[in-house]
Amino acid sequence: LAAAAAFQKSGAARRATAVAAGDATWLDLAADRASRVGLSSAGVPTDLQLDYLGWAQVMAAVARQLGAVMILVDEASRPERLPEVAAIAELLDAAQLTNVIALAPDGASVHANRIAGNELQTYRVRGAAVIGVRIAGPQIDEYPTPTPSASMRRLDLQSLGLDPIVLGHRAMPPRTAHQPRHTVDRVADYLAVHVVPRKG
Repeated sequence: LAAAAAFQKSGAARRATAVAAGDATWLDLAADRASRVGLSSAGVPTDLQLDYLGWAQVMAAVARQLGAVMILVDEASRPERLPEVAAIAELLDAAQLTNVIALAPDGASVHANRIAGNELQTYRVRGAAVIGVRIAGPQIDEYPTPTPSASMRRLDLQSLGLDPIVLGHRAMPPRTAHQPRHTVDRVADYLAVHVVPRKG
């Protein structure tokens, strides 16, 4: 968020928007953190627990709706964020860059420093791109629990052209202590949402 806010303040980005998807509490938190650095926000309310390809579909749809050109993804927050960067870039036909530790605007392009093994590489990025960033920000644990946000723009899945039932096939299985189920049982569960119930 701080990196996006810096681009907006420098004039390199006309409008930067923080995007989040998830339950209401998470969206309120995202809106609060965005407003603290001067960014507008957009949220997609959903209870779906999706894998990285599912979230990539949601983010790509939001990016199209907002007309986003450059997307910054907090790559360090979850392990699956690294492949998520690639999936979003593929869905948007955009360039991708991962392991970025510093960004700086330079006119119509962006200078990005990334770590590749023991090397520090510098790239000039121009045009549509999805960038996975690993930039540490200030500790914000002292902030109070956010109140429901009225400023966040809400985008539902259907308005983005996404069917929640179809998107549900990208759902992550719930984490439990039970024995893993047989493959045929898992396949049956995934197919069940697509089967039209018989009329009695």
